[in-house]
Amino acid sequence: QQQEKRTQWTTGKLEQPPPKRCTLMSKNANESTRMVLLGETGAGKSAAGNTILGQKVFKSAVTNKCLKKHAMVAGRIVSVVDTLDFFDTKKNPEQLVRETARSISLSRPRPHAFLIAFPANMRFTEREEQIPQMVQILFGEDALKYSIILFTHGDQLEGGSIEKLIEGNCALRHLVQQCGDRYHVLNNKNIKDRKQVNHLLLMIDRMIVQNGRYYTNEMLQDSQQGEEQLTQRRERKISIQRNSGYSFLSGDCHHFNMLVVVVID
Repeated sequence: QQQEKRTQWTTGKLEQPPPKRCTLMSKNANESTRMVLLGETGAGKSAAGNTILGQKVFKSAVTNKCLKKHAMVAGRIVSVVDTLDFFDTKKNPEQLVRETARSISLSRPRPHAFLIAFPANMRFTEREEQIPQMVQILFGEDALKYSIILFTHGDQLEGGSIEKLIEGNCALRHLVQQCGDRYHVLNNKNIKDRKQVNHLLLMIDRMIVQNGRYYTNEMLQDSQQGEEQLTQRRERKISIQRNSGYSFLSGDCHHFNMLVVVVID
């Protein structure tokens, strides 16, 4: 009974049975399920990718460029793209945006899901509150319809409920709501636990049915042209500046060079 309760809160809204089409073995073995891992350094993105694929293919060190790996998981090909830290101010801003957007072309024809990684025991701050906006700036306003909050380091919950953490933090609750109340917990230390991965795949399957196929974005009409179009959008131009000001990212009252992304309609 305790195990059943744990499964319920670690898989978000899976308490409702998925449509009959959403079965792990319903996909053609030649058809891949494509996902992009997003988040900060230290959020457990690489470890999550290893857990999903069932093998250690991503290094936990700082990710310097988008990297794609794939494996056969639960009877289907699963493709995972690991991306850069959203807030890495040590990198050239244009390069940071271009490289992150390149994850679209690595997930050809397009990704099925964006997995936004957060450590399950993290202290949620204003810095993390900006991530949904960053996702929309980089991938379009509809990107959150294809997003799932992925709580990593689930072992550190120590039997606690992720639902209590969500309900106890209005900012975190709003973040989850922005992603359609979709969230999942992964125990990165137990890579052999395939049940947790199967539940994630079921959630992605159901999201595909709800959205209709994979992620599409009119601003990135052709995945081969995605990198170039990112800096030449006609409808929305991204201007990146280095400003000095109050550190609302870290909460420290000092001046520093901060990456600011300004969207100009």
